[in-house]
Amino acid sequence: MPTSLDALSRGYIALAFAIERHVPGYVDAYIGPPEPRAEAQVADMLPPAALLAQAQGFADQVAASDYPAARKAYLAAQARAMVATCHILAGEPLSYAEEVRACFDIEPAHTPEAVFDAAISALDDVLPGGGPVAERMIAWRRRFEVAPDVARTLVDRIVPEVRRRTAALATLPQGEEVAFEFVRDKPWSGYNWYLGECRSRVELNTDLPLQANALPGLVCHEAYPGHHTEHALKEQLLYRGRGYGEHAIFLINTPECVISEGIATLAETIVFPDDELAEWQDARLYPLAGLSGDPAREARIAHAQRALRAAGANAALLLHADGAPEGEVLAYLMRYGLRSEEEARHSLRFIADPLWRAYIFTYHAGRDLLDRWLALGNRAARFRTLLTEQVTPSLIAEWTERETRG
Repeated sequence: MPTSLDALSRGYIALAFAIERHVPGYVDAYIGPPEPRAEAQVADMLPPAALLAQAQGFADQVAASDYPAARKAYLAAQARAMVATCHILAGEPLSYAEEVRACFDIEPAHTPEAVFDAAISALDDVLPGGGPVAERMIAWRRRFEVAPDVARTLVDRIVPEVRRRTAALATLPQGEEVAFEFVRDKPWSGYNWYLGECRSRVELNTDLPLQANALPGLVCHEAYPGHHTEHALKEQLLYRGRGYGEHAIFLINTPECVISEGIATLAETIVFPDDELAEWQDARLYPLAGLSGDPAREARIAHAQRALRAAGANAALLLHADGAPEGEVLAYLMRYGLRSEEEARHSLRFIADPLWRAYIFTYHAGRDLLDRWLALGNRAARFRTLLTEQVTPSLIAEWTERETRG
């Protein structure tokens, strides 16, 4: 059942829908009472200057509120991101670095190419065959490619396993469920559409190769214990449990995305600790696709590849901050992402999209930020905190620094 909203929650939701009128896709999901959305749909579209004033007014209301400190800090960070988006809409563009910083509460650092070179050198040592590493990496991925119907069989095997492991980590809401669909012509490999009432629809993009060894990570990312699990638990505990109306709506290009993508990008390592995934895939998954694995080699390749996650963010800086031509960015993605031209063009499409151009930083920056904090204590317990409580990137960074200092 819908939960009633307090005045500040209504203001937050109204502002989000007003921004959505200018930025289609800004509201990723809404699971609250129907009235705020209906009111937004019939209201006049605010001109950008008025929208900016509304956003700044909301930020002032948050600052003056008597909300608990954690909730106030969470909403303040979200409000800063909304104000930044409204500045851009009002013709007051930010630099690319300022846009990432304001929207996501993180520092958009450039990863030195030496980091990628070291990872590529490690892959050179472990990938089978001879010749250029990029060609061998592409060949390695292709050996695991499966048709969509086989991928469906594999997903049906993966889901109950990762759900079982997730349920041992956190108590899942009663009646939660995820439906998987295969789609085409999308800028992403997978997407979670959260439907409310602890239900999700996950779409997997068949324009990109479906790889048996990547499907567990994709299912973990989008469903268990990633996006679906986080959304379902926060709906149950924060929105319906505490009446926090800000969790009745999910927004793109705000700090909550860094936490959410950090959770999702780490999800596979939480339910398959150490090198357990490679062993499980070889024993329980690959036989369904007529494949055979090499768990020790796969684990070493997976470890080396993690350092290359930041290549997309570097490419975005090259494109948006440095003004490099798309051909140069494409070549960068192919060189340091070890991708085919087709795969690199798909990545370029994502980072060139006006809605997603800054979003690329949420993946590796979110993962690295959260992983540093998880490493300082009980990993499972801390991951539960991320799934169930309001946190911001700056808060996680503060906790990490405090513990590191001792």
